[in-house]
Amino acid sequence: MTQYFVIIADSELELIPEGIHDERSVQTNARTRGKHPGKILLDASHHHPAFGKLPESERRGRPDIVHFCLLLCLDSNLSAEGNLKVFVHTRNDDVIAVKPETRLPPHYIRFIGLIESLYEQRVVPSRENPLLELRQGVTLEALVNALKPDQVLVLEQDGAEVSPGEVLVDPKAERVVVIVGGFSKGRFKSDIRKLDPKVISFGKRQMKAWTAVSRLLCSIECSSEGAAAPDADVEPVKPPKPAKPRRAPRKKAA
Repeated sequence: MTQYFVIIADSELELIPEGIHDERSVQTNARTRGKHPGKILLDASHHHPAFGKLPESERRGRPDIVHFCLLLCLDSNLSAEGNLKVFVHTRNDDVIAVKPETRLPPHYIRFIGLIESLYEQRVVPSRENPLLELRQGVTLEALVNALKPDQVLVLEQDGAEVSPGEVLVDPKAERVVVIVGGFSKGRFKSDIRKLDPKVISFGKRQMKAWTAVSRLLCSIECSSEGAAAPDADVEPVKPPKPAKPRRAPRKKAA
C-alpha cells in the first residue's frame, strides 16, 4: 500500500513579528488575551491595521488556511487507514509534524491557542504523547528529502491539468509526497524545482487551498479503490425470461 505525505507548504502561519509589536491593533489584541505579542499568532482578521509595515502583507496572517486543510486531511479515509501523514511547513521554515491520530479542535479559536502552545512547548499535549511536534529551521527541500519519496507531486495553478479520479501517482511508487500551498495569494516562496516534482492542477482557476486538498484526497482515494478492484472477468447478468401469458379458463357449457 502506498504511503502518502501531504505537506502544506510555505504556510502563512507565524508568531507576530517583532517589528509590529507596538502597533495599536496588536497591543489591543494582546491585552484582551492577556499575552505578550510575541506569543500570539499573526492573524489578518485581528492585526490587519498593522500590516502596512510587513513585507508581502497581502498574503500573511492566514492560520485559518492551515486549520481547514488539517481538518480535511485528518478526517480522510487515507488518514484513518494509516496511509497518510501530514506536515505543515511555514514561510519561516518552521515544520509541524502531525500524527494521524490527532483530533484537532474544529473551533478556530481553540486551534489558535493550541498552535500558540506548540510554539512555547515545542510538543503538545506532552512529550510522552507528542501529537504535534514543532521543529524550526527546516527548509521544504530538507523536509522532502528526509521523507525519501519515490515521487513528488506539487499542486499549482499552471501545472498539467488532471481530472477528479484520474490516477495521479506512479503505480510503482511506495512513498509519495504531495505539496499544497498554504497561502491565499502568490506563488511558492520555496524553490520547488529543486524537488524534481510532477506539477499538476485541478483546473485553470486559482482555487482555495482547502478546495485543492479536498479534490486531492478524493482523487487519491478513488484511484486507489480502482487499483484495488479485482481483474477477474464478470459475466453479464442475463435478463429474466418473460413469463408466459396465462390462458383464461374456459367457461363451462350451460
